[in-house]
Amino acid sequence: MAATRIAVLGAGGFLGSHLVPRLLQLGDVQIDAVDQDLHKLECEDARVQRRVARLEQPGLVDEVTRSAHVVLSLTALCTPALYNTDPLAVIDANYTELLPLIRAAEQHRARLIHFSTCEVYGRRSLDMTGGAAATMNEDSNGLFLGPIHNERWTYACAKQLLERVLFAHGAHGNLHYSIVRPFNVIGPRMDFLPGVDGDGVPRVLACFMAALLRGDDLQLVDGGLQRRSFIAVEEFCEGIVRIVQRPDACRGQIINLGNPDNDVTIRELAEALSAEYAAYTGQPLARLREVSAEQFYGPGYDDTPVRVPDIAKARSLLGFEPRATLAQMLPGIVRDYVARYGAVQAAQPSRHLALEGS
Repeated sequence: MAATRIAVLGAGGFLGSHLVPRLLQLGDVQIDAVDQDLHKLECEDARVQRRVARLEQPGLVDEVTRSAHVVLSLTALCTPALYNTDPLAVIDANYTELLPLIRAAEQHRARLIHFSTCEVYGRRSLDMTGGAAATMNEDSNGLFLGPIHNERWTYACAKQLLERVLFAHGAHGNLHYSIVRPFNVIGPRMDFLPGVDGDGVPRVLACFMAALLRGDDLQLVDGGLQRRSFIAVEEFCEGIVRIVQRPDACRGQIINLGNPDNDVTIRELAEALSAEYAAYTGQPLARLREVSAEQFYGPGYDDTPVRVPDIAKARSLLGFEPRATLAQMLPGIVRDYVARYGAVQAAQPSRHLALEGS
């Protein structure tokens, strides 16, 4: 029997670089690892075919879906600082450029596991009547985005519309799909550090680490009162592998993957990360400084005050039960950033990055 062929689109990103090695543990598999940059994919296994390419390269989508049994679609433009500063690029990367992939997967009968986002739930958790809900549920929550001029929601809107396209191809066609909604996955190799291996403003964890390595203040947008539920990348990848292993149970399903027990404010994350960094390096605790969202991101930015996943479906379908606490995650993350960036980052000038809660 031929090995299962899995295509991972976005294999060079944070999630992809952790997911490919975990997929190899399934045994008789071959993996097509596709991304425009694969330097984070620290995996030399002969079963991994590395391909440096952009998704929109002519013929790539057709070739990948024709040969793969399973396609994992991780490609996205998911840096919050871009949502209201380069919204057209965000919409294209998260919607327009992925439509050919959906059509090709259906045509070639490739199973498609698509990574969406918890941002589709919008500004707050609502039930179907518009009332407040404590957690975000895949099947019973309404999706509440801000007004059009709040361009921060371009990402969530593009992701939501693509989910509806996937559903329609499954309900009215032959597409075998599953949708994953990740909730604030963190771990080593997350994002980039500005001025070192990327430009702009990365997500919150990398922003904090950049400031710590430079000796800068940790800046908290609107006081850092936003709440997020953080999950370790290793446990997140375990959930994805279980989706791969359960094609029938997960067909046509939208599945939250997160850890509701790690619900903390961004301020609490900053304090915990600063303490861990100080303990590891001997440096003093970082100062925290408040900035406004509009001051840093400009007009059109908005945010979600609380984001807690309901993972009952993941528990039922996958036997998924994340256990790693934030305190258990942070030491490995700090060690990784110091090892990879410490020397070069210390030489960079201060940039005073502002941070937010995504």
